[in-house]
Amino acid sequence: MVAGAGLAGGRTCAELRAQGYDGDIVLLGAEALPPYDRPPLSKQPVGGQIAEPDHLGLDLADLGVDFRPLTRATSLEGATVAADQQLAVGTCGEDGRAGRLDASAVVIATGAVAIVPPGWQLGPRVQVLRSRDDAVRWSTAVGGLAPGADVLVLGGSWIGLEAASSLGSAGMAVSMMEQGAWLLPGLPPEVGRQVREWDEAAGVQVLLGAPATGVLADADTGVMVTTATRELRAELVLVALGAAPDTGWLLTSGLRRSPRSGAVRTDASLRTADPRVVAVGDAAERWSPRYAAWLPGGHWQDAFDAPVVAAASVIAGLAGRRATGAYDAVPYFWSEMFGHMLQWTGWLPDYRQSTMLRRGVAADWTFGWLTPGPGAGLAALLACDRPRDAVAARRAQAADPGGVPPVSAELFVDPGVPLKQVFAAPAAGPAAAQGCPASRVPATALARLLHRARELPPDPRVGQPPVPVVVRHGVVLPAFERPGHDVGRLMEQQQ
Repeated sequence: MVAGAGLAGGRTCAELRAQGYDGDIVLLGAEALPPYDRPPLSKQPVGGQIAEPDHLGLDLADLGVDFRPLTRATSLEGATVAADQQLAVGTCGEDGRAGRLDASAVVIATGAVAIVPPGWQLGPRVQVLRSRDDAVRWSTAVGGLAPGADVLVLGGSWIGLEAASSLGSAGMAVSMMEQGAWLLPGLPPEVGRQVREWDEAAGVQVLLGAPATGVLADADTGVMVTTATRELRAELVLVALGAAPDTGWLLTSGLRRSPRSGAVRTDASLRTADPRVVAVGDAAERWSPRYAAWLPGGHWQDAFDAPVVAAASVIAGLAGRRATGAYDAVPYFWSEMFGHMLQWTGWLPDYRQSTMLRRGVAADWTFGWLTPGPGAGLAALLACDRPRDAVAARRAQAADPGGVPPVSAELFVDPGVPLKQVFAAPAAGPAAAQGCPASRVPATALARLLHRARELPPDPRVGQPPVPVVVRHGVVLPAFERPGHDVGRLMEQQQ
């Protein structure tokens, strides 16, 4: 039983089959659609028709998966350390009827839900942006506004910033309220200051240190948002206060959850206290031997890569074997806003205990945070429009047992020196950087599961179409080989 039909749930189904599991697989999905790619929802233009969903090459029928749409998991029974009781998942279908499904193993992949404060009522004028249905409603609402209409975004994190970027391009008058002292409050303040410059250059009015205390919508007069000291009015409001793991259905399961976020805690093999139950994606918080810390899910790369280990742990548990695989990838995520690509790699629990360095010019730059003291290592890196820096740092971090490769601070700040030459240790290959077994990369990453493959127009210098490519995080990879193309040389150049 796989509870949750997002990227992590769909990928786990595919990996179970790829690793030889031939038993029944039931996939529960809260939405009507099978697994699809979510990042484009907050980045695509608004005010018009939403693009068709990208199902990431996953064909559930071909995989022999019993997909049950519009069906939520509501409870989990039988999870024990001794694993001596029957597992059962309580369900609620589209008609509201409760059900109960027995399972030999359960994968928790229910993702996350948008945070909406108690008492706030969502509706046509007050919306969130988490699912494709949300994106359709949001784009329709924006399309119904006149140019220059006032739109207010509550929250200055990734979703809010990406939405503000799209709203500005649509000709709206955009304001953003963030309760923290800087935008992207989950990252060091230097990042927030840089992003604020982009906001204000695009005409977005930024209000910091201003938590909203109430939202009142009226069909005729718009929306009034109150803070401790002022009132603001807008015709449309987007609530982008972040997301929380969708694990409320596990309150009585007995599984250990994070006191901070409510995510289900797992070991490095993604197993919970009951070895028959694994958790993956936004709903999980995994133990990292590399960092000796609990790392949250919540990013596309984890949801894509971690199911390789999750599926292996399920199969081992069903066979009565101890799971030996581990998922201990370096955290990585990316975003696009205001015409810029941002890529983060690394783990930085407290920026105040690090030294920040910068390389690059005003237009494209890279921030790096180094551990203090002699033998400084790169704990985290954020690259703006410098994908080669992100790739080099990610490989070096993946190759280092502690995820903090030694680095020359003097060379780091010199943009003329390729970042891969800044590290004292040799860099790992792309498979290690993604946290995937190397043998699985060609089959899963290129042939079947990487998405956004695009046929480029014919090249007049060659007289034939060039290599169809997958563009991911600024790195171009061939989607498949075609006679006459030197695929190996292309990959070598891009890497």
